[in-house]
Amino acid sequence: MLSRNFGTLESEQDSMWQMLDHGAPTIFGFADLCSRAMNQIPPTTENLSPEAETILVASSQRGTMDIRASREPFDSAERFLAVCVEIELDRRLLFLNKSEPRQTIRFLEGFRQLCQSGYVIHHLQKDFSLSVAGFEAAEKLNRCDFEELLNFAVEIEH
Repeated sequence: MLSRNFGTLESEQDSMWQMLDHGAPTIFGFADLCSRAMNQIPPTTENLSPEAETILVASSQRGTMDIRASREPFDSAERFLAVCVEIELDRRLLFLNKSEPRQTIRFLEGFRQLCQSGYVIHHLQKDFSLSVAGFEAAEKLNRCDFEELLNFAVEIEH
């Protein structure tokens, strides 16, 4: 059946493309996992990947993180969604490396594990933070054990 107002259909499609342009379906998925995990008491402590634990260690000070992407680069791996952790005010680590796309995805998967386990809370749009359980789990980890994976990330300014 055709819509009477073709303009509405086009604007709905434009809106959907804009959502895809910002990685919204994936971010919605992460937010949904965080929401579902809030009903788990206590949070699950399933085996977290080394990448998930690295994100915990990296975010242990401020507890804030977001999901980022850039639409501009030519290389497709540079346009991947990636985990970005605030290590200090105005200092962030971005877990993205165009020459290692598989490792970039491992960090994104690690973030999914943290969401599903109840260690991360979704706030607004692409913004997340550690939960109380996430801070407690991060405190139990030894940063020295994760230096190699922390070196994968690149430091960026705000």
